[in-house]
Amino acid sequence: MSVKPQSMRPLDVLRNEHGLIRQFLDNLDLAVEKMESNELPPREFFDKALHFAHVFADDFHHIKEEHVMFVRLAQKNNGELDGQIDALRHQHERARDHISAINGALDGYSANQPVQVGQVLESVAAYSSILRNHIHKEDHVFYPLVEKTMSADEEQQLHDEFEKARSKAGSDVFEVNHKLVVDMGSMLVHL
Repeated sequence: MSVKPQSMRPLDVLRNEHGLIRQFLDNLDLAVEKMESNELPPREFFDKALHFAHVFADDFHHIKEEHVMFVRLAQKNNGELDGQIDALRHQHERARDHISAINGALDGYSANQPVQVGQVLESVAAYSSILRNHIHKEDHVFYPLVEKTMSADEEQQLHDEFEKARSKAGSDVFEVNHKLVVDMGSMLVHL
């Protein structure tokens, strides 16, 4: 008799996704180091970074937090977590602003225009810093608080919603984006 593996708990799914996002941020940090040494990563590196930031970090991971988990928590806790939720949403918005700034400067970056190269450098560094602090806060402060307040039924409902999001994004969304992150790292090694 085979035993069906238990699926991950919803907050463990988010923590696992954080691991991939941290690996992505490691690539961005290395890109910043290279840029500070006048070794400019190819535009393709940043195109891949923007794709990952939009498709995985924002449209897959942050959507589950903002539109599923945060909404459920706000309804459940009668506003007790609103301040923390608002702060986390604000950090998501700041990260999106930096991604937008990178996107807006890439043509000039590709032409090696100093102002746009500087803008990409500053925006990448700020994006990485914001998300690293954000992930740390979620993993070590917010998620443990959520786990203490969530019933088994609520956890199952959250799990079901996360599964719907994964099905919508494609069952291989994690693997596809992991490969993208690995490819990004390889691009930096060969500079």
